[in-house]
Amino acid sequence: MAHSEGAMTPAQNRYCERLGIAVPRVEDVAAQGAAKLFHLMIVALLERGAPMTLDEIAERLESAGVLAETGDLAYSLKKAWHGMAPVYRDATGNFGLDLDAFALRMIMQVTGLCETRAAPPPPAPTPPAPGDDVPLSAEELDAAFRDRFITSLSWVRQAAAVLDARQTAMTAEEIEAFLAAITRHRTPLRETNGPEKSDLFLFGDGGRLTLDPLAPGLTAMRRAIRKLSQPELVRRAERAASAERLAVRRAELDAEARRDAEIARRARRAVVRVVPFAEEPQAAAVLDVGQRSIRVFIGRDIAELAGMLDRFDVIAGLNIRNTLRALGLDADRRRVVDLRPPKKSRRLNRAGRTLEITPELLIAGTTGISRPLGDLEKMAGYLVEGDHSKLARRLESDVKALYAFYHYGVIQGFVRLRWGFIDEGLTTEWALPGDVSLYRQLKSASETGTPIDLVIGVAPGWAEPWSRAQRVRILELRFNDVLVAEGEGRAAFAIARHEIQAVRLAPEHTEQSATQDGSWREERG
Repeated sequence: MAHSEGAMTPAQNRYCERLGIAVPRVEDVAAQGAAKLFHLMIVALLERGAPMTLDEIAERLESAGVLAETGDLAYSLKKAWHGMAPVYRDATGNFGLDLDAFALRMIMQVTGLCETRAAPPPPAPTPPAPGDDVPLSAEELDAAFRDRFITSLSWVRQAAAVLDARQTAMTAEEIEAFLAAITRHRTPLRETNGPEKSDLFLFGDGGRLTLDPLAPGLTAMRRAIRKLSQPELVRRAERAASAERLAVRRAELDAEARRDAEIARRARRAVVRVVPFAEEPQAAAVLDVGQRSIRVFIGRDIAELAGMLDRFDVIAGLNIRNTLRALGLDADRRRVVDLRPPKKSRRLNRAGRTLEITPELLIAGTTGISRPLGDLEKMAGYLVEGDHSKLARRLESDVKALYAFYHYGVIQGFVRLRWGFIDEGLTTEWALPGDVSLYRQLKSASETGTPIDLVIGVAPGWAEPWSRAQRVRILELRFNDVLVAEGEGRAAFAIARHEIQAVRLAPEHTEQSATQDGSWREERG
């Protein structure tokens, strides 16, 4: 079943090429002294650019001078890993990296492998202070007085500053009205502090005042005003520069979001069910999400499975990496979504009783499908007996359940573990960056008042996915639920958000689906 792709002999470093980073060296990261043993394990895998055995990782770390407190580096590496993302172990015992895991991006930041932090912006240029012979500007006047407590300046200097900046004759009352409009926290005009005894002013017709350009106090006034205005002008320049940087960053993020949305929209996705074992595919069903079609491969047809899967950008399934490896496909070329439970067990009580979390338990709890997966022994029996019709029907049923499970994890960001008194969510990382979450779709519908169709409770049927949909308008989006009404004048009721299996814009409103953030795409059933 080897595939011509030659996945086992990668060209150069496919890990770092896919991540868009320079190839790291274990010695460089280890020399920093801050990286944990698990982090160095990841660095070794990134340096190699392909899966490695535990002994190979240990040898590489030892050659870089890394020591383990236990004296057994391979043992310490296994303990440091203990199943944590983004490292996985495949059916051959090799350790590789899930390149799409959020944990990998975080560890790359911690170890300095990707410079995601922008350099601190340069300080805004300090506006140069004009000379004493230059009149005050309107900006300086506003910066000195606007909404400030002016207690150290006499009314005379305040008035002189206004006349200097405005360069027009004004009466004392006009000056007072102008100042009062700028700030209420100042010394107002009174009979005892008017302009009559100041040498700063010249009196004209109708009591209008102008500045005496030869007045000895003019320079001191300008210096006093500029002492108040200069710090505020610097702050204003910094705020303007920050607003400009923010606008540029928002434009970049918007463009990135549009690119991600387009990539997600165009991504070819498949959900796969393989029997009897992921690493030994003898029969399979492939669900093409975009085409809404299912194809079954049994017997000699299985030889065509690799060629079929090679067309997809996203492949989801149980232990799907082992299947791709068995078919000779390079899992690291595409997005791989392993639908295995995110955790193997759940502790039930202090006595140590645990619940084994199986795929069947998690799929049933998430989708409401009572028998999501067929019995592997029976399916293997169908293979041996040559009963391909029964096997095909069961494979189709299984892959539909897996799709419903995958779909829920993409739009919700978690899947549900339900058993007895337990009902809790387990986080997933199955969505592409441009996929639209349930929350965003609900939020958009809430803001626009657009009606939407919701499928509640059990996952939608495959043949008619919207036959059980409820058409509602969202009245309020709350933390754990959403308040909706089915029509004008109808009573409002709440729907728990975790009960929503599918959502779409009401078909007659699909032309309105292109919102500003690109968040609406019609949901595929």
